[in-house]
Amino acid sequence: MAGMNVPMSRQASRRIGSAAFSAPRVVMSWEDWLTFVFAVVMFLSVAVSIQQARWVRDMPPLMPTAILAVLAGMIAARVRAYWFLIQPLAVLIGVAAVVLAVQTYAEGDSFVQRIDDFQARMNEWWQVVRAGDISNDNLPFVTLVLGVLFLTTYVASFSIFRWHNPWVAILPGGIVILANIAFLKGQPSGAFVFFLFGAILLVARLHLQRSEARWKRQGVEYPDFISLNALQLTLLLAVGLIALAWLMPTGNQAKAVAGVFDTVTSPVRGHSDTFVRLFHNVDSQKGARLHSLGTTLPIQGNVKLGTKELYEIKSPSPGLVRAASYEVYTGNGWKQADRSTQRIKGGELAASPDVAQYEARNVAILAVTVTDGDNTVLSLGMPLGTNISVTAETPKGFAGDIEQLRTARGLNKGDTYNSIGSESVATAEQLAAAGTAYPGWVKERYLQLPKALPQRVREEAARAAAGAATPYTMATRVEEYLRQLPYDLTVSSPPAGQDIVDYFLFDLKRGYFDYHATAMTVMLRSLGIPARLAVGYALDPTEAQATTYTVRKDDAYSWVEVWFPKYGWVNFNPTPDHDKGGSGGLGSGLSPDVDTKSTLGLEDLFGNLGGAGGIAPPVESALQEKPVAHSDPPWALISSTLAILALLAVMAVSLRVAWNWGLRGLEGNTRIWAKTQRLAHWARLGSRPTETPREWSQRMGSALQHQGDASQLADAYEETRYGRPDLQRTDEAATSASYRRLRNTLAATVLRRGNPPKRRTPKP
Repeated sequence: MAGMNVPMSRQASRRIGSAAFSAPRVVMSWEDWLTFVFAVVMFLSVAVSIQQARWVRDMPPLMPTAILAVLAGMIAARVRAYWFLIQPLAVLIGVAAVVLAVQTYAEGDSFVQRIDDFQARMNEWWQVVRAGDISNDNLPFVTLVLGVLFLTTYVASFSIFRWHNPWVAILPGGIVILANIAFLKGQPSGAFVFFLFGAILLVARLHLQRSEARWKRQGVEYPDFISLNALQLTLLLAVGLIALAWLMPTGNQAKAVAGVFDTVTSPVRGHSDTFVRLFHNVDSQKGARLHSLGTTLPIQGNVKLGTKELYEIKSPSPGLVRAASYEVYTGNGWKQADRSTQRIKGGELAASPDVAQYEARNVAILAVTVTDGDNTVLSLGMPLGTNISVTAETPKGFAGDIEQLRTARGLNKGDTYNSIGSESVATAEQLAAAGTAYPGWVKERYLQLPKALPQRVREEAARAAAGAATPYTMATRVEEYLRQLPYDLTVSSPPAGQDIVDYFLFDLKRGYFDYHATAMTVMLRSLGIPARLAVGYALDPTEAQATTYTVRKDDAYSWVEVWFPKYGWVNFNPTPDHDKGGSGGLGSGLSPDVDTKSTLGLEDLFGNLGGAGGIAPPVESALQEKPVAHSDPPWALISSTLAILALLAVMAVSLRVAWNWGLRGLEGNTRIWAKTQRLAHWARLGSRPTETPREWSQRMGSALQHQGDASQLADAYEETRYGRPDLQRTDEAATSASYRRLRNTLAATVLRRGNPPKRRTPKP
């Protein structure tokens, strides 16, 4: 009798333990609350990682939004009815949460004022999007981050609590945290550690929950506190994996990780002009290229240039190497105006003979070796041609002025090319006497200013040029005025809605070349002098060996090109960190210390205005020299393919291990029977505790329309399991064939999510 009381005692203790652990139950069991804790740890780690990245200064707290999204997803997953109402309600909750969080970033003394400011700035940003303009307002980016955070967290939480699937949460969160590591420090952070910790615990937890649900359906008993026992083992595993992950991406390994990340994301970064245009104030803290040389040029604050090598250039002298120019000033930055384009084969001059009307211009030849991929051809002064195939972009209405040369195929590391450019060597007397006879295409294109340009900017330009009698004198005085403002890369971007030049002249009173050059261009235009912004690189004599210069990210530069009748574009430099421009200045071709400068003029280049005299020999030789073009393998595609293949291999091995898990020691017909049962369970045709093998095989075979095959497997199993060892009546080949047919049908049923094939009604 005492022995009979043991199960009763165990049942009593089990009921007491269950009651104790069911005490905190509110909406879910204590085990579901354990899952909730792990999910919160993981989601908060992502929120903290974004917060610590400081993409935007004074980013509102993200954790309340993340927690609300987890709760919303959890509750929605528990509500089985009214699904079509729950999801829209969750979206509305998310919108309200995002607006409440973002309004703290808006301006205003009261809640109502901040909401009004939020609405006005979002409307203004939407107009910028539609117009293809440039935005310097970070509020839309903050809104986007919070909105995406809520949406992805909600979907992931719903997936966890409805389908017990952790990967919808782990994969997006892992991408965000790894992106922060790659773009910022290159080192794992505390947020990464907590994310990895929560992810490991969550995967193990949900796997156990799925197993418990299956055991309940099958009527299999399991220990009440199996979750706590499994948690101990998972904690040890998590600590070990985190320690390994913390040690791996350090030092040179971190650089390798960042390099792989750059390679994989290079196609996206190569088409990021739209993102830069709309969110250029987002701080990557990595030292990316300042000028993307795309169709827009935002003026950024707190610039970090970096020292990565970009080019090796053979130039006859130090100076300004031109890449592109911008014509349309928006108040927030620059855009390129509409242009005519023409494909030019390598070895042909891109410029039309009309360019020969300009006087006092030297022709200069550059030899460029690319060390970082690009698609813009560099030149000294106004580009004329190159020995590689390009697209020439010119103003509409005048083909004699090339504003930019873009390569037809892109440039890879190790590629070389020669470019021909034209620089002004006009004297101060010549430029002062040039007059103001500007052609229509010049006045229409290079005097543009936004209607909202503050009047005090115009007044300051007039004050700086006071007393000047000619455009050249005005340009030199404005240049000298701006060179008094200190050079500073750490200046902030202007507040939303404030003109950049106004902010630079009257608030900052300091800045770097983009600010100085923008201010001079706008001030000259307000005085009626045609000008445009040019960007490229300033050759550093300290980075040179003879006439070969190493160009790095921190050599990025911008300056002003001013148009003079008869002489064309002349460089001016209002930034005090390099020599000034104008007559005899930086990039003018009149450096007294350099005697290797080409003295070939435009008239020599074309022979005569009609071009009948042919191309001058030095230029002809440079154009006909064969460039080096590396057909490098598409590393991004290769690395992605290898990663996919490795993932597939891991999945194949994992599936193989999972398929054979628990079958160790089983042989022959017993092993075949166990595999069939496993597949049948996945197809929702598993055996019931009250069924004998024969009864189950009949039910399964009938559902699959394979009664004969199921009966064959049952005969073989019963003979092996219960028959005499020396007696064998079933045919092994027939059993194997029956198993293969059943296996294929069950696998197809699993892919159809457990829907057995429909019975065919025999025709009468």
